[in-house]
Amino acid sequence: MEFKRVRCLYRVSTLKQLDKNDKDSKNEIPMQRIVCTEFIATKPDWKLDKEYIEKGVSGYNKKLEDRDVLQEIKQDALNKEFDVLLVFMFDRLGRREDETPFIVEWFVSQGIEIWSTQEGQQKFDSRADKLINYIRYWQSGGESEKTSIRVRTKQKQMVEEGINIFSVPPYGYRLVKTGIFSKRGVERKTYEIIPSEAEVIKIIFNLFTEEGYGGIRIAKYLNERGYKTHKGFDWSYSTINNMLRNPIYIGYLSYNKTSVPIGGGKRKRTKDWVLSNESNPSFRIISDEQFEKAQKIKQARKQQNIEHQQENSKYFPYQTKSPLLFAGFTFCGGCGSKMQNRASKRGIKTVDGKEELIRYYYYACTNAQSGRECTCKQKTYKSNIIETPVLNEIYKFLDSFEEKDLADEIKRIKSKTENAEGNQIKELDKEIKSYSNKLESLKDEVVKSITGESDFSKELLAQIIEQHQEKISDLEKQKCSLEELHSKKQLEFEQLTELKKMIPNWKEEFVISSTEQKKMILSSIIEKVTVYHDKIEVKLKMSINEFLKTAEKVTIQMEDTSKKCTQKDFRNISNRRTGILNSYLGRCRFGK
Repeated sequence: MEFKRVRCLYRVSTLKQLDKNDKDSKNEIPMQRIVCTEFIATKPDWKLDKEYIEKGVSGYNKKLEDRDVLQEIKQDALNKEFDVLLVFMFDRLGRREDETPFIVEWFVSQGIEIWSTQEGQQKFDSRADKLINYIRYWQSGGESEKTSIRVRTKQKQMVEEGINIFSVPPYGYRLVKTGIFSKRGVERKTYEIIPSEAEVIKIIFNLFTEEGYGGIRIAKYLNERGYKTHKGFDWSYSTINNMLRNPIYIGYLSYNKTSVPIGGGKRKRTKDWVLSNESNPSFRIISDEQFEKAQKIKQARKQQNIEHQQENSKYFPYQTKSPLLFAGFTFCGGCGSKMQNRASKRGIKTVDGKEELIRYYYYACTNAQSGRECTCKQKTYKSNIIETPVLNEIYKFLDSFEEKDLADEIKRIKSKTENAEGNQIKELDKEIKSYSNKLESLKDEVVKSITGESDFSKELLAQIIEQHQEKISDLEKQKCSLEELHSKKQLEFEQLTELKKMIPNWKEEFVISSTEQKKMILSSIIEKVTVYHDKIEVKLKMSINEFLKTAEKVTIQMEDTSKKCTQKDFRNISNRRTGILNSYLGRCRFGK
């Protein structure tokens, strides 16, 4: 007797359906194998030739072209290696109505019989067969979609309630049993902080927010010191960046951070993150303030996101890799291009008479270095030529503030601003409500006009309604602009408050800080440094300039005079584009 060569395909959608120690029929793969083997035994002319197994492969989310096992089966079919393909149910072949019906038809066209232990053989002897084949997978795809929606909704609700649904803990945690069981009898697990890993997380956030390190530098820092990930691997840029975004470190469980597009494809990061309603103190490793600062730094460093750069400019959009203190925001006064970080070596004689090569760093005009036009008389500057005088003037500038006066002024100006803008917003709300009420009355009048009960024509009412709608739209735009301005000012007051806290002992901390920390501190004060051959101009953060325009008590001792700079002087100086420090930094002359 000539036997038909039979091959079986077993597939499970998730790895959770696999249990290596489970031998009964509840385990998906053994169950499918048992049923298929029993079915083959009922066919005298069938003989099992080979088994194909797909573990943790979704028949709905994953495209056929990305399913390696199915591609192997197609190749074997082309090579005429078997006669029958048997599955437990046809949905094991897939659940995509746009692909699976056609791959089934393709196998049949290659002379392969397609069988299911539950649904029999799929033939294509008539148009009805084709329709049944398509409807089967159309229904199967719909069932998968509904199941997916139900599962996602339930998981979302559980995360919002603070219930952990994940089996793999993030770095810094281990899973521990809670003693609480689900309706199915499965014991729930929660996270427990691993102290040694928590210290590494603190290092990562500190390097990012306090030292200005980027993901690559942090990964290198950890790898050089022998730190490893959960699985014992070296650290990578992507791992660091994902950790810096993870709200678990401030106690929040999260869900839907990534998802597979409907219809399949690569998993992508989403914007619609779901967080637990409350922070769990037992999960917290990082403070809210540090985590928020990290997010703003990440946004500010996105070159394509100009809006976020402007909003978060105080968080230093440049990395601090360069040893030069003002690298990243120093510009050439001649052509306006950014100054590059350059290094050179020179020989010096040591005490014992030997010659040693020393590396030193300097600022260089980008245009001049690349051969483009630059009108500045000097193209390069040693680091101390720029940094020493600028730091000296910044010392004097901040030392001149009296903390009490600054605190009082911040409160007074903030209160005045909030009251004025708050009143304007309330007035706009009243106007919007008034016009909205009138609009509703006009709509009622339209109904009367249609029934002939109104003295106004439909055309006139339509014209008045349009005018009222335009007025409401205009008022809402005004309100939106005012609210945006109010939010921006709140950010500026936050900067000023941070400056106030920093002033009493900032110089002592600054002197003992690393270069990276110094650059992060200076970034909260300075926006731009422009270097000319005979002067340096320093542009302060806009919030500080705006504060100086309205403050009445702050004074500063000029470098070359004994008189105090009054509020009027501050207004005149602050109105210049380059900021408050120009008046005396402009008197600094530098030699080569």
